[in-house]
Amino acid sequence: MNNIKGIIFLLIALYLAGCQTNNVDNNNEDPVTDSKSKGAYYLDDGPEEVIPENLSSIPNATPKKEPLNKFSNRPYKVFGKTYYPMTSLKPYTATGYATWYGKKYHGNKTSIGEVYDMYKMTAAHKTLPLPCYVKVTNLKNDKTVIVRVNDRGPFVKDRIIDLSYAAANRLEIIEKGSELVKVELIDLDKKVKVSKINKQIYIQAGLFSDEKNANNLINKIKKLGTVKNENIKKIKNEDQFQVLIGPFKNNQKAKIKKDELSENFFINGFIVKR
Repeated sequence: MNNIKGIIFLLIALYLAGCQTNNVDNNNEDPVTDSKSKGAYYLDDGPEEVIPENLSSIPNATPKKEPLNKFSNRPYKVFGKTYYPMTSLKPYTATGYATWYGKKYHGNKTSIGEVYDMYKMTAAHKTLPLPCYVKVTNLKNDKTVIVRVNDRGPFVKDRIIDLSYAAANRLEIIEKGSELVKVELIDLDKKVKVSKINKQIYIQAGLFSDEKNANNLINKIKKLGTVKNENIKKIKNEDQFQVLIGPFKNNQKAKIKKDELSENFFINGFIVKR
């Protein structure tokens, strides 16, 4: 009897430890876009104020053979539903909606006891064996990413995977908040094809050594109403703060917006790729 109690206590502790299982009741609603946001996300979550300069060049997770976690692959219950995780690496393919989680969980422990880093290629899944590696394909634009699954979630209907901020950025779902994807468990004995990391097109509206000046320009652009708030980014690059607008699908669309900002609002920027 004491052994059973001990197991129950351990499962509860693991449940509370995972960053997706902390306060999961807050994730019953669809992602929303805050008026000050850089994308769609739960109101108590989101990106950090300053986005890393190398965000778009963060590499895929590198699949490798790892021992499965002894404790996080046991059955568990959330919202009255019991989940039975896979206990071995078997073929798995599923289609559903992906979401992402950010600063609210950044630095917290995942279900296998690791620290969640929103700038690494990781993900959460309800039943895949932990840890494992999956290929995620955005079915709207065919962008792909390889992530290491090291957490549990998302516990919301029709959502099959929660991506780190970096992974969601690769698939271009930050702004929308969720997207239809295909998830494939990676067979370590086979080669996996993924899309190349392509640099994105932005307008650099300003570059400042003083962060306050960067914030002033961002506030000015927001008040104009000609650019969506989520398309205005502040990136710290060494000791300078870069204000970017975008990304744009092509150079022509970026040039049209650049000319508009210059002619109508006296904001003289130039097109960059990053």
